[in-house]
Amino acid sequence: MAGQSSRSEAGMVYVVVISTVSALAGLLFGFDTGVIAGALEPLAHHFAVQSEFTKELIVAAVTLGALGGAICSGKASSRLGRKHSIILSALLFIAGTLCTSLAQSVLMVVAGRLVMGFAVGLSAMVVPMYLSEVSPPSIRGGVVFTFQLAITIGIFAAYVINSIYAENENWRWMFGVGILPALLLFFGMLRLPESPRWLVLKNRTEEARRVLLKIMAVEKTEAALNSIKESVQHPQGGLRELFSKRFLPLVAIAFTLFVLQQLSGINTIFYYAPTVFKEAGFSDPVMVSLLPASVNVASTVLGIWVVDRLGRRGLAYIGFAGMAVCLILLGADLNGMVGGHGPEPLVSLVSVLCYIFFFAISLGGVPYIVMSELFPLTLRSVGMATASCANWGFNFLVSLTFLTLSSTLGMGTTFWLYACFMVLGLVFTYLFLPETKGRRLEDIEANLYAGKRPRNLGDPVQQ
Repeated sequence: MAGQSSRSEAGMVYVVVISTVSALAGLLFGFDTGVIAGALEPLAHHFAVQSEFTKELIVAAVTLGALGGAICSGKASSRLGRKHSIILSALLFIAGTLCTSLAQSVLMVVAGRLVMGFAVGLSAMVVPMYLSEVSPPSIRGGVVFTFQLAITIGIFAAYVINSIYAENENWRWMFGVGILPALLLFFGMLRLPESPRWLVLKNRTEEARRVLLKIMAVEKTEAALNSIKESVQHPQGGLRELFSKRFLPLVAIAFTLFVLQQLSGINTIFYYAPTVFKEAGFSDPVMVSLLPASVNVASTVLGIWVVDRLGRRGLAYIGFAGMAVCLILLGADLNGMVGGHGPEPLVSLVSVLCYIFFFAISLGGVPYIVMSELFPLTLRSVGMATASCANWGFNFLVSLTFLTLSSTLGMGTTFWLYACFMVLGLVFTYLFLPETKGRRLEDIEANLYAGKRPRNLGDPVQQ
């Protein structure tokens, strides 16, 4: 018993190592999206950019590139494997960072951010899939949530770097620091194993067995391997199969979760944080922007701890309701309805911090977890790639329209618009979102093929 226990603990440690290294892609995701908040104005000043649309395009280039990466991620993860797709994303992060930090024109900045975005879109689909496929069911939610934690750390690191280089407006170093985690991701992934489920898909059963022996107790290995073998007996499919009557509801659930994640307006805070806090009346908005980033990291740690306790549905309820209230209050303050004489900076700050808290413990990580759990193994790559397109398509839409909406409707009213979508999220969670905590991926798949409704895919399997 002691030997089995020590082996199980060693497996858990190995999973932690895997999640720590591969989640560096999330750190780069957060860094490359957050660094623009501090780099935009000095960059625009350096290249004499006056157009609001050009500024929005510089910001949104990462999300546009990520949409391309998401579109290609299904084929990449299926053909190259999960591990080598992440290694490819590391190389793209390196190339994009060098292009952006050494740019001699706005066009080079946009091109570099498009390449970084492609890497973000590729890794944002593949890493949660990889983590889901190497994790024991009991901690799968928390392991996949580490990807979101890494994103928040990346955003925080970006804001710290921005504050360091803000005084001399050194936007090149703001971008250039990102080369370090990109190199760590590349060399770290070379030492990690491939997903055992992908290996079985490619008829590399012995390799899959060796990986499983490293991440779980010996007595559970053969049962897990047999379950994976059964799941690959279903026919391989593409987009036509994915959009068939049986699987279309899965696409709709994952797609809608990511649409709602972006329509929460979260990235307007992280892309345009200094702009928002300047509107709220703060004299040093760049430094104030460190507070939301700090809350984001701390709250995501809490999310990792509770996601396998409260479940996916429970966190979704808490998140949608909390964000709706905070967005309504923030909008009211920015519209001058709280103090009566314009925005009250403290009210706006507290509203934003609470909003970040509710997002970080719920909608920050839950869509990635649900996306990695719902789709059967033979359709997981194409299904998750399709869902990721919703993430980046709407991320691009929100980031490209925020300044325009704010100047047309007013910033406060724009946040009210985002609040309306959070109310819709509550309805969506009640009607459609399944509870999958603690279930093996193969059990969720068995329920799907048994004809259960999408909301009941996390029910115990009928023997």
